Amino acid sequence: MEARVIRCSGCGASVPADAPQCPYCQAQLATVACPACFALVPLSAIHCPACGAEVHPAVPVTADGAPCPACAKPLARASVGEQAVQECLACGGLWLEREAFERLGASRERQGAVIGALPGAPAKAEPEIGSIQYRPCPVCSQRMNRVNYARRSGVVLDICKDHGLWFDRDELRRVLVFIQDGGLDRARERDLEDLKEAQRTVVRSATPADSFGLGLDAPPPSTWVTGTSLTGLLLGAARHLLDRD
Repeated sequence: MEARVIRCSGCGASVPADAPQCPYCQAQLATVACPACFALVPLSAIHCPACGAEVHPAVPVTADGAPCPACAKPLARASVGEQAVQECLACGGLWLEREAFERLGASRERQGAVIGALPGAPAKAEPEIGSIQYRPCPVCSQRMNRVNYARRSGVVLDICKDHGLWFDRDELRRVLVFIQDGGLDRARERDLEDLKEAQRTVVRSATPADSFGLGLDAPPPSTWVTGTSLTGLLLGAARHLLDRD
C-alpha cells in the first residue's frame, strides 16, 4: 500500500502526509503540537511520532485570513505550543498580536512550549542581498518598522506598534532562545551602562538652556515595545534622571 501524500501549499511538491515541513522549500505544513512533548505532529496523525502520546483530532487549518506581510498569501489561524498565532502556510512566517507576545515574553513555561513546537533551525542558506522592504501590517495595512530585537540579538523584526509583530521563518524561535539564554538581561545591562555614560556626558556638556531642549515635555513613548527594542526603557530612564536633576 502506497503512503499517502499531500501537496505543499508553498511550492506544490508532493510530500508525505506525516511530514511537518516541506523537504523542498521548507514551508511549514499544517501541524499541531504534541500535548506531551510539544513535538510537531501532522494533523492526520493519531499518535505523536516522537513520544507515542495520543493526539486528539484537530480542526484542519484554513488559510483565509489577512494577506501575509511577506508573500501576500492568506494567513491561517493556528496554535504553536498552545500559543495562538496567525501563520503563513506558504513562507512559514508568524504574526503575533502585541498582547500575546508580552504574555509569551513573561513566561518561561510558555516560551519552552513554543520552542518545542517550532521546527529546528533550517539549513543555512546564502544571505539574500537586496533593498530593505518595509512590510504592511496585516491588521491596519500601514508600513511596519524594522527593529533589531533588544538592539543586540541580530534578529530584525517587523513591528506595528499598535497591533503586533511579524516573525519570518525561524525568527520567533531565535528570539525565544535569545531570551532564555539571558540575552535580554545582558542587553538591559549594556543599555543601562550606555545610559549612565550618556547621562555623564549630558551633565558634563549641557548648559541650563539646552537641558530643556531635549523634548522632555513630550509624552513618553509606548512602553509595550520595551521588550522588543528597549527604546522605551532607555528614554524612560533618561527622562526620570533628567527630571530628578
